[in-house]
Amino acid sequence: MKILRRLVGYGRRSLAKHGLLGTLLLAIAASGGMVNALRPGHRQALRAQRQMERDFDRRYHVDTAGTISQGALDVGNRNQLFATRYEPIAVVDFAALLAGTGLDCADATFVDLGSGKGRAVLLAAALPFRRIVGVEFSAELDAVARANLDRYTGPRACQAIELLCQDAAGYVFPEDTPLVLYLYNPFEEPVMRQVADNLAASYARRPRRVLVLYFTPHCAAVWERLPFLKRTRDGDSLHIYDSGEPAGGDSV
Repeated sequence: MKILRRLVGYGRRSLAKHGLLGTLLLAIAASGGMVNALRPGHRQALRAQRQMERDFDRRYHVDTAGTISQGALDVGNRNQLFATRYEPIAVVDFAALLAGTGLDCADATFVDLGSGKGRAVLLAAALPFRRIVGVEFSAELDAVARANLDRYTGPRACQAIELLCQDAAGYVFPEDTPLVLYLYNPFEEPVMRQVADNLAASYARRPRRVLVLYFTPHCAAVWERLPFLKRTRDGDSLHIYDSGEPAGGDSV
């Protein structure tokens, strides 16, 4: 647990000294070691992670911490049967997602399906994406996310941020930029298949680089079947799928 204590201390000191953007960039440079050190399943790690979540919320005047079961939300959508609980990604875990991908954020659109209270949207805002989209089908969680976006005092390298309250299964992916699709175990296989099929159709219409960042990949088989995506990172907690640049340079 000495490593864990050092990591927690690093996170707190880095947030205080470098702010969120600096912490993200330093963690990306350090690669994914922190993800493994803070993986769920270790009680001490979970306690430390929850404390860091509370620290994040206090520092930036938002409400993103905690978990909420889908049964506690009044959604009125049949796909709620396939939704998972709301649970935000840890700051250090998010920081490691893009390590080694070689992605130029300035050219890409970041899409979070199942964005909940907006933790990942706020973290992505510290990076210079061309635009960021959060999609959440719970009006209750979407309202919290909008309030968080209004109150958020952290760094915003991206100003073009859009929150949509709709079912992810019907979301139409933007086709004018490379795409980063972020998924934190938001729903089960029936909805995940619809999302993957929509993305495959979008890619067929407009080939461009597509990265799928799938955290807690319980439905990985859905993504394995898409021929235009190759799994480039494979761990217990994170799979990354990458289309690469389209053949012939026909990219946006």
